[in-house]
Amino acid sequence: MTEHETQTLPTVEEAMKDIRTKPVVPAWPTVGIALGLSRGGTFEAARRGDFEVLRFGRLIKVPTGPLRRKLGVEA
Repeated sequence: MTEHETQTLPTVEEAMKDIRTKPVVPAWPTVGIALGLSRGGTFEAARRGDFEVLRFGRLIKVPTGPLRRKLGVEA
């Protein structure tokens, strides 16, 4: 098993806390878990433009300000 496979996923509460407090978060697992999406579903939603993303090569980060506004979540 690789290091990536042994990481524990955040809870919905932990993901939402990160979205409320950090300027950017990873699309997976943070945004995906918060939205109830699978890993593939998260990247498909990002590809469709369902939420704003910042791409750095293969790394996909999500700015939390626009995401919070879209979800109606206070910082």
